[in-house]
Amino acid sequence: MEEALLPHTEERTRASTTFVEELKKVTYIAAPMVVVTVSLHLLQVVSLMMAGHLGELSLSGVSIGGSFAGVTGFSLLASLLFSILLLVYAPKRYKPSL
Repeated sequence: MEEALLPHTEERTRASTTFVEELKKVTYIAAPMVVVTVSLHLLQVVSLMMAGHLGELSLSGVSIGGSFAGVTGFSLLASLLFSILLLVYAPKRYKPSL
């Protein structure tokens, strides 16, 4: 008459093993991306540490320059590249029919 709110133990263990298997697959794919991202951030930290030994002015210059390049330089480069690729490949794929 009364049904349990949680599934039986064998259904729970099957679901948990499926979850663990999927988690292993995703981790196998995502681990290299995590390593690269952490390495890129550590590279900027090392640059800041080296500039910090030169003085406060050098440290602030490297910090502001890195932030400026990250926000404007790379985004402008990406948008410029996207625009160029759009101009090159769009006319070839979509020919107007008159």
